[in-house]
Amino acid sequence: MAMQFGALKAVFFDVDGVLLDSLPQHLKFCADKAHEYGLKHLAIPTVHDFKRMIAEGVRVSPMVEFFRALGFPPALAERGTRDYEEQFMPDYRPDLFPGAGNLLHALRDAGLTLGLVTSNTRANVEPALGRFMQYFDPRCLFYFDSFPVAKSKNACLIEGTRVLNVSPSDCCYIGDQPADQIAAHSAGFEFLGVSYGWGFSPDDPRTFTVDSPSAIFNALTATQSSRH
Repeated sequence: MAMQFGALKAVFFDVDGVLLDSLPQHLKFCADKAHEYGLKHLAIPTVHDFKRMIAEGVRVSPMVEFFRALGFPPALAERGTRDYEEQFMPDYRPDLFPGAGNLLHALRDAGLTLGLVTSNTRANVEPALGRFMQYFDPRCLFYFDSFPVAKSKNACLIEGTRVLNVSPSDCCYIGDQPADQIAAHSAGFEFLGVSYGWGFSPDDPRTFTVDSPSAIFNALTATQSSRH
């Protein structure tokens, strides 16, 4: 299932759990909101337990679904999402995973076009990625709020191939949740999962995974003979 650059023209990334180490901050934000909203009965899971929920198929994106997955009532899930859009980046800004910046630099230097397809918003993603935004093609930045009505990830991936004028089979999507794999395959993309993010374990039978950003580079540059 590994790929080589000769077989790829573009690589699209999910953001949270792939480039940004943001799950602890998301859970802390929700714990603080539960306290603020008087939801004393809610028990916010640990990172480990929440990853297990995602692996079992619980929907957690966009952010309103994250709140719902934790047991927030619908009205408070909507309120939490509004607060998230205003408060998360100033007060809970996550860091990049170690090696993520070097990965983006190496992939771009190797001649690949890079894009983003995420259920997060532009205001949350771009400040967190900071100077590393320079590595992405501006035509291939797809956020939850990129369109008047949010588009699915697979629709955004297909749009990315359209603007680049490339075949989906020439592209790879890198994600950390089963839903990302479904989106990639629906769009005709290769898929590479990461086990250091939110939803895949290292031995997940559903997909080939890697355990670090540097391993992404190794997987994408593996010899063609190891593919599938």
